[in-house]
Amino acid sequence: MLERELKFYVPARKRASLEKRLRKDGATDLPLHACYFDTQDHELAKRKIALRVRQEGELWVQTIKTPGPDELSRIEINHPRPGPTLDLGIYEGTSVEGLLSGLEHPLTLRYETQVQRLVLKMECGNSEVELAYDQGVIKSGGLELPLCELELELVTGDTAGLFELAGQWLKKYGLILDLRSKAERGDALARLAPKHSNSKDINDKDATPQALPWPQLLKPRRAGPILLTPDLTMQQAYQRCATDCINQIIRNTTFLAAAEGAQAMASTRVDYVHQIRVGIRRIRSCWKFFGKWIDLNESQAEAELRNYFSQLGKIRDRDVIDLVITPRLVAAGMPELELPPNSDSDDGSIPALAASPRVQAILLTLLQHLTDTEIAARNPEKDVKPGKAMIKRLNKRIDALCEQGEHFVQLSIEDQHRLRKRLKGLRYSMEFAGSLLAEKRLARLREALITAQHTLGDLNDLYIADDFYRPLIAAQPQAYFAIGWLHAMQEQKKAEAQGNFTRLHKAGRFKKA
Repeated sequence: MLERELKFYVPARKRASLEKRLRKDGATDLPLHACYFDTQDHELAKRKIALRVRQEGELWVQTIKTPGPDELSRIEINHPRPGPTLDLGIYEGTSVEGLLSGLEHPLTLRYETQVQRLVLKMECGNSEVELAYDQGVIKSGGLELPLCELELELVTGDTAGLFELAGQWLKKYGLILDLRSKAERGDALARLAPKHSNSKDINDKDATPQALPWPQLLKPRRAGPILLTPDLTMQQAYQRCATDCINQIIRNTTFLAAAEGAQAMASTRVDYVHQIRVGIRRIRSCWKFFGKWIDLNESQAEAELRNYFSQLGKIRDRDVIDLVITPRLVAAGMPELELPPNSDSDDGSIPALAASPRVQAILLTLLQHLTDTEIAARNPEKDVKPGKAMIKRLNKRIDALCEQGEHFVQLSIEDQHRLRKRLKGLRYSMEFAGSLLAEKRLARLREALITAQHTLGDLNDLYIADDFYRPLIAAQPQAYFAIGWLHAMQEQKKAEAQGNFTRLHKAGRFKKA
């Protein structure tokens, strides 16, 4: 059975009204108690498999979930059980048997969930959707993770109805898109429980609940490894690359939106903003890279992303000035200056931006684009395989970059900026195709690209700081110190960048693995 659902975090201020609406429309109560099993080495979780036995009212059901074809889907297999015991014998002769037979360690109870669920079925267009509002906790040892989420699962019909209904409820109740399953969060809790519990047994029900280690539970999501194989179609390769990019954007936005305990993690806000912007650059690079071979219909999603990226850019620019450039200026001897206040630092505007219905609607559009089955080859008569075509395109882009970059110091600031964006796009495209490329050549070119990218990034930060400090001169002449220092560093970085492009040209070109 293919399960297709969307999951949302429900902000505290909207919980009462959402529950009132569900009960008014006839939702029914369903208490749930689930026990999740895995090995001590998290062998199932590493394969994105969840195995549980759950009490649903008076019934017990054993369920195994495995990854589906996209971020929206899971393959779910259910069996009724007489009680809370696990029976692996029911999988004999099935595809699941192979997944479980190779485990190196025995399965044990790793974490539990206790949930009070409200269930309601609704129709939207030609689709029937089940809404499940869950309030409760995930438990492992002395740790308890609060849970408050709304799930929308497609029962019948197509996903268009699911997304349409989700958009309506998102807007009305300020919902925050969250890709994490209960199993994912439970596994993260179970990994931390032995380090934070006062009990020797992580499943000791008498253990005193401990303060949650939010920094470990809400780590920024960075770009993940992408595995492409020569047998994939170009469409399949795109789906794998785009999935990782969109994951990076959505998961960091969830944390930035102050879901759960993220409000107490102001120190990681800079990382969330940075990783979201990296994710947006990656998906835009992905669209441009694969757009040569397949029709993506990404224009709506890209237009919406641009505004979000721009707003985050303003936040990121001030972070660079406050946390990177100003400390360096002070260390170099800059006289004391009174800097304009950072309007985004303390007033909650950054979480509010991430949690806003407009941004959340953008993320929902991205997810719908990712699960759209209408992606088609530009030339269906010619089956283009990823390897050779990608390498040819990557090498052509390197040649064009190096031709311009070897005259970098003569370029205008605008042309330097455009070249920096093209370099980033090449770097991300290289990482998409990385598993198809010869390792030694890839390592050499990756090092050259990363070095050049860092140099150009430093130079861009210096230009941003120049724009920030220059208006201060009229009222605070001592700001001339900052402008002089920044100008000297800019010249140094421009020369360094030109040398980076010369080294990139000499690093060779990509070859097939």
